[in-house]
Amino acid sequence: MTDAEPKTSNLDLIRTSARTYAPDRFYAALFAPAEVRADLIALAAFTGEIERISRQVHEAALGEIRVAWWRDAFLSRGESGRSGNPILDAFAEVIRRRGLSLGRIEDYLAAHADALYAEPPASDDAFFARLRIVDGTPFLFAASILGANLDEATADAAARAWGLARTGLDLPYALAHGRALLPLARSPNPYEEGSAADWRPQIDWLAAEGRRALADVRRHLTGKSREFTTALLPLALVEPYFRALEGARHEPARDIVEIAPIARLWRIARAHWSGRI
Repeated sequence: MTDAEPKTSNLDLIRTSARTYAPDRFYAALFAPAEVRADLIALAAFTGEIERISRQVHEAALGEIRVAWWRDAFLSRGESGRSGNPILDAFAEVIRRRGLSLGRIEDYLAAHADALYAEPPASDDAFFARLRIVDGTPFLFAASILGANLDEATADAAARAWGLARTGLDLPYALAHGRALLPLARSPNPYEEGSAADWRPQIDWLAAEGRRALADVRRHLTGKSREFTTALLPLALVEPYFRALEGARHEPARDIVEIAPIARLWRIARAHWSGRI
């Protein structure tokens, strides 16, 4: 084992973090070629650790401090090249070996930090621009790790499909923390904590736009190699998420969507075997 390779205990920690906080990306990584599987799991663990900050932290400033730690640790890991955080160190090594963009990492972290505050996106365009960074960056990195050059149109459609589903899933957490995920014109009352407003029209809009974006992804993938499909395998969960969010008994502002691990795995496996998202 070289100094660059994580210890077995650290590998277990990275896999557990990925499976717990980014299960769709973790399960998708299991279907990747063996030579890139660990790198995709490290990517999943990293994104899961960043994305869970907004769900855990009530005070935006505290969340921003946590995001800033990741940013600063990436940029200066000391003479040893290690930060002491196994997930960060493993993904930093992926960045180095795969030539991933540190500038894109900085933009990704900055977008997450901005989203911690209560202010809603200024417009639909601003909302979609945030999705492009927050939700598109992991897909671009996954494609790069797999050796696929994901074009801008496909990446944007993937970011929109995934990001719209994620927005619906994050809604209960955002409202509990007093944050507005949607532009003001699309939100019934985004600043009222514990709002009793009916958010079903917003879920309907997210689902309609998300399904349109998913159809765009499928169209862009026609004729592409297996590497492209593998990079986008998490999108196999978009439709199940929307169906759960639109359920007659689901209260969008309060209820947390849960999908069983075996159901997640089956959806991703079916997409892998069929070559269709």
